[in-house]
Amino acid sequence: MISVHSSNLILKGNRMTTCGNFTINVKNSTDAEIRVTKIEYKDGSNFKTENCLGIDGVEKIEKDHAKGFNRNLQGIGNESTSIRVTYQHHIGGTTWGDKLVETTDPFTALDNRSKTVTLTR
Repeated sequence: MISVHSSNLILKGNRMTTCGNFTINVKNSTDAEIRVTKIEYKDGSNFKTENCLGIDGVEKIEKDHAKGFNRNLQGIGNESTSIRVTYQHHIGGTTWGDKLVETTDPFTALDNRSKTVTLTR
């Protein structure tokens, strides 16, 4: 009898998949501070939201800085995926701009690797 005690594994067909210890780096190469409001990864034809942002559901990143998010991406071990980041520019005070979205080109998700999403708009 085999017993598996991990919430990071998902059964797909007859195999369990996960991309463990994967780091999503978000680099702010825009002209202003931004706040990231959503980070997602593609599993098949659907995007799944990663709940890795701050207590208020956003992560602020200053101009020319980056932030890494170490995650276990469930359901996509050794499979093609894309990372999608939704963010806003800081206009001033408590005002933030329109939501912008940046999506990486497809890549293979492997354990102990990383992918950088560079925000330029």
